[in-house]
Amino acid sequence: MRRKPGIAGLIREKEQQSAYGAVGEQLEADKDQQARQHLETLQSSLKSFASKHRNRINSDPQFRKSFCDMCIAAGVDPLSSSKGLWDELLGVGQFYSDLSVQVLTQCMRTRDENGGLLDLRQCLANVRRARPGEKLALEDLERAVECLAQLGPGVSIRFCGRQRLLCSVPDELSGDTAQVIELAAASGGKVCAADLLRKGWTTDRADQALLHCIREGLCWVDKQDEAVPLWCWFPSIALAELEKPMSESTA
Repeated sequence: MRRKPGIAGLIREKEQQSAYGAVGEQLEADKDQQARQHLETLQSSLKSFASKHRNRINSDPQFRKSFCDMCIAAGVDPLSSSKGLWDELLGVGQFYSDLSVQVLTQCMRTRDENGGLLDLRQCLANVRRARPGEKLALEDLERAVECLAQLGPGVSIRFCGRQRLLCSVPDELSGDTAQVIELAAASGGKVCAADLLRKGWTTDRADQALLHCIREGLCWVDKQDEAVPLWCWFPSIALAELEKPMSESTA
C-alpha cells in the first residue's frame, strides 16, 4: 500500500512548485526584455535609415511605399500619431494627414456629380493638379484613406470589377446596390433593367435597385435610347473607362 506524503513532503512539493513558477516568470521577463531591446534596436535602425534617405522617401512614391511596408512589417506604423519620431524625421504622418484632407475634399466636391462614388485614379489626377510638381501614387491615396478610417466610417475604397472607387456615400451600400454598381463597372459605366434580368433578377427587384441608385444620386438617368427605356450611368466609372489609357500611361 502506497504511503501518503507527509507534511514535510507536501511542504517540499509546494516549494518546488513555487520555484518552478519563479523560474518561469523570470524566463518570461527575460523574453520581454529581449523583445524590447530588439524593438529598440530595430526602431533605431529604421530611424537611421529614414534620416539617411529622407529626401528620396518624400519624393519617390515607390520608395515611400517600400519604406512604409518595411515599417509595418517591423511593427512600427509610420502613420500612427503615437510615433512622433516619423513626423520629426520625415513628416510622413503629416504628409498623409494633409493628403487625406485633400482626398476628402475631392470626394465632397464631386459628390453632386457622382453620388459619392469617385474613381481612385480620377481622384489621383485631381489631387496631382492640386499639388503640382509633387509625385504621388495610388498607394499614397490608399494610405491617406487609412488615415480617414481612423476617424470612423465615412470614406472607404471599394473594388468594383477592375476599378477601385472611393466610396463616400452616407450609408453602407446594400447587396443589390453593390451588384448594380459592379455590373455597371463591367459594362463601361452603364446598366439597365434588362441587364439585371439577364442575371436572373426579377423585374421588381431590378426596378427597386435602379430606383434606389437614382434616388440616392449615385447615377445619371438616360432616356434617349429608343431601344432601352432607361439607362443608369455611373459618371465616375464611365469617365474612368474613357480616360483609362491616358491615366495608365501617367500613373
